[in-house]
Amino acid sequence: MSQITLRQIPDVLDKQLRSLAGKNKTSLNKIILSLLMKTLGLSANSDKKRDLADLCGTWTNMQFDEFKKNTKHFNQIDPEIWE
Repeated sequence: MSQITLRQIPDVLDKQLRSLAGKNKTSLNKIILSLLMKTLGLSANSDKKRDLADLCGTWTNMQFDEFKKNTKHFNQIDPEIWE
């Protein structure tokens, strides 16, 4: 395993990391590794999405009604094409 040295860590970040480590009763190193793994989508409990799920359900009812109205003709079959 490799090691990384971080420099110029802002005080506010240092305080947050140390606080989180204390609350979880774990080391600063483990907290930082856990956060990096989760953020990069490398852990089992990662919140990182690799799809478009965050876009689903974001339309208002009015926008959805407009979409349905504008795409209604897609459901019609043109008899001339299907002869």
